[in-house]
Amino acid sequence: MRRLIQSLIARVTELILRRPRAILTVALVVVVISALVATQLRLDPDVLNLIPHNNREVNEFKETLQATGTLDFHVVVVQFPKGADPAAYTPLLDDLGEQLRASKHIESVSWQLPDPMELVDKILPYSLLILTPQQLEQVAAKLTDDQIRAAVERNRTLLQTPQSAVVKDLVRVDPFNLLPVFMDKVQRASGGMKIDLSSGYYVSTDRTAALVIAKPKHAAQDLPFSRQVMDETEVIATKALERFRAAHPGVAPPKVGFTGGYAIAASDEKTIRLDMAVNSVTSMLGVLLLYLYAYRRPSALLYAAGPMTAAIIITFAIGVLAYGTLSAASTGFAALLAGLGVDFMTVLYERYVDERNRGADLTTAVRTLMRHGLPGVIVGALTTAATFYAFLATDFRGMTELGFLTGSGILVFLLCVIFVLPALLVIVERRREGKRRLRVHAFGSGHIVRWSLRRPRLVIVTWIVMVVIGAIGARGVHFSDSLQSLRATGNEPSRLQELVTQKFGQSFGFMMYAVRGKTAAEAIARTESAIPDLEAIVKKGTIGSYQSVNTFLPSETQQRTVITRLGTPAFEFARIERTFREALVANGFRADAYDDVLPLYAQAVAQREPVTVSTLERLGLAEAIQRFVKKTPKGEYLSITYVYPTNGSWPRFLPPELEAFRKNHPEGMLTGVNLVSQALRTITTADAIRASILGLALTFILLWGGFRSFTRACLVFLPFVAGLVCMLGIMGTFHMEFNFMNIFVGLMLVGTATDYAVYMIQRYDESPSRFPHNATETGRAVVLAALMSMVGFASFAISHYPGVRSIGIAAVAGIALSCLASITLLPALLATGKFRHHKASMLGEPEPKS
Repeated sequence: MRRLIQSLIARVTELILRRPRAILTVALVVVVISALVATQLRLDPDVLNLIPHNNREVNEFKETLQATGTLDFHVVVVQFPKGADPAAYTPLLDDLGEQLRASKHIESVSWQLPDPMELVDKILPYSLLILTPQQLEQVAAKLTDDQIRAAVERNRTLLQTPQSAVVKDLVRVDPFNLLPVFMDKVQRASGGMKIDLSSGYYVSTDRTAALVIAKPKHAAQDLPFSRQVMDETEVIATKALERFRAAHPGVAPPKVGFTGGYAIAASDEKTIRLDMAVNSVTSMLGVLLLYLYAYRRPSALLYAAGPMTAAIIITFAIGVLAYGTLSAASTGFAALLAGLGVDFMTVLYERYVDERNRGADLTTAVRTLMRHGLPGVIVGALTTAATFYAFLATDFRGMTELGFLTGSGILVFLLCVIFVLPALLVIVERRREGKRRLRVHAFGSGHIVRWSLRRPRLVIVTWIVMVVIGAIGARGVHFSDSLQSLRATGNEPSRLQELVTQKFGQSFGFMMYAVRGKTAAEAIARTESAIPDLEAIVKKGTIGSYQSVNTFLPSETQQRTVITRLGTPAFEFARIERTFREALVANGFRADAYDDVLPLYAQAVAQREPVTVSTLERLGLAEAIQRFVKKTPKGEYLSITYVYPTNGSWPRFLPPELEAFRKNHPEGMLTGVNLVSQALRTITTADAIRASILGLALTFILLWGGFRSFTRACLVFLPFVAGLVCMLGIMGTFHMEFNFMNIFVGLMLVGTATDYAVYMIQRYDESPSRFPHNATETGRAVVLAALMSMVGFASFAISHYPGVRSIGIAAVAGIALSCLASITLLPALLATGKFRHHKASMLGEPEPKS
């Protein structure tokens, strides 16, 4: 095996020296083909697609959310100028609503509140059927002869008050004073929404904003459709505002914005593309400028840009072939490649510079870098790729994609470094056969390495103290299970979503209890069995309230109990009407004053068939329950009950009462963001442990095999461990939290931090006696490589996604500390002489005699 590797490296070296142009031609053809393939890349901004799919809580959440269509609303937010009267903007609201209603993309639009008086004729004949048997008894008590007379006297008194104009319509439709019985139904039906009912529109109670809520025909996850909806809505809003300004020149125009699933999906897709472009460009520019500053030669930019660009383009093509669609979390692989892959180029080019400065000619320098530098680069690339491939053991789609693409990209980068970099060196440097000295900016690394070699014991003790302090500080690191870290921030639709939640009340803070049924009636009936338990939990104060279809459409079983009671003498309408008319005359009313309303009450007490979904559809009221009863793609029905927290937000863990409710009602699904976060915390912890163990094991095996020494493999891990512990100490000190994404940053550091140690130990094994001199050269290469990696990760810190930003911040700190340990702690340990390696060095290279 040793001779085979030596032979392969020698054959590749000779091929490069003889045919550099042919190699670059082949590489260019591969890159052009890959670029064409990469143009087919699609992006998926749906945050739900990032989370695991093999978990009950997650699957129930996704199923319920998709079935209810909670996220699939397109909302136009109209914010009024400060102090403005909302009534002045109703023409604009009407214009927006009508234009959206005419759109071929929109299924339905709501912007005006239904007029209760217009619905009386439809609702009143069925009103008693929505009551519980207990509530019906309250109605029976109000329909006794004495209570009927008292109600008429009350109506006369109300009509004589100054508020008579306000209560006139109410007195007309509620002659028996039954409204108090129905108030609980009215309050539950509102769902806690803060709406100014007097406006007749969806206007917030503080009268500063209004909503136009559209239901598009397709899901928000259909990105082309979401873009079409957004493009059309923006045109509609622009033209509506122009017409409003022309018709009302003296009225200050409002601010119109968009939120909801469609606006957020379209905005997130743009954000992903922007982040991907910015991360890639800033990483590449940062690396190239750093290269130029370090080596002071324009040709150095070519040596860095050539392999880097080729590797990134080819990896994008691999992403298209492997996935077709990439998520938000995985698009940062290009920035990672720019920062990680450049390590290999830096180490090899640095060795080339050192050899040329010693007086070697081009051919000798290339052969030396390939023979002595390439083995360490190969092991470093394999260990880095192995750590990212370990992400395949996780359940998070974004992390598995990121791991596969980065791991594959590292291997592609390795091939580009093996072939493209030396070929470029040969072609360019042959024109400069003069042996002029090449200058390199060392960033002070030489002084640090030499100081560490002179005072090894002090360095070792210092690092022990730093690690102990870091371990103490690391106790302050906590895990944040907020899903908001997976959502882009800083965009207008997300900001408006928060504004809508604030101004209009409960929005995404609820939990959902979903029950399946083969028919709508079956689903509603099965939901009803859970209502008493929810009532008990409300009384305990564990939850604030709940909202269910059973509030205004009870099960057929309960309705038939009510129907049976309606057939008793207490609801004999002939008596009720006779007593009522007598009371009217006695209180100065005309006897026929309620002739238009009394027939509706006669129908109400005469009902003998339950109200069904079909009944509501026939009456044109189906939209009233579409939020609560949904037909699934499988042909089943879901009945949804919305459960609201007491204080506007849920506790960190599901309350015991709701845990018990969930166990006692296995026929339904209790789900919500809080429950998903609780489940994801468990999944993420298990994933991080599993992937980290796998990544560490693979890396250790590769190092053990590469050095053929257990001690050497352990020594390579020391800088990583020291840097990781100190990084955790910094996070704990500055109250930085782990989240669903940056919890894997430690695994990312394994591949990068161990590379630096590999390069240092390999240079030591090459010639222990010359290590004090050679260590400064390799230390310079390690510092440059670390700076390149830090630039790659630093671009993550400007991402719109908090989870991605946190990866960048934590990784930069970890890489910097691991690099520092590699050029101080490791040389200090090697300088003690206790780690002299008497076996053959890495990948079969014999140890030179001193």
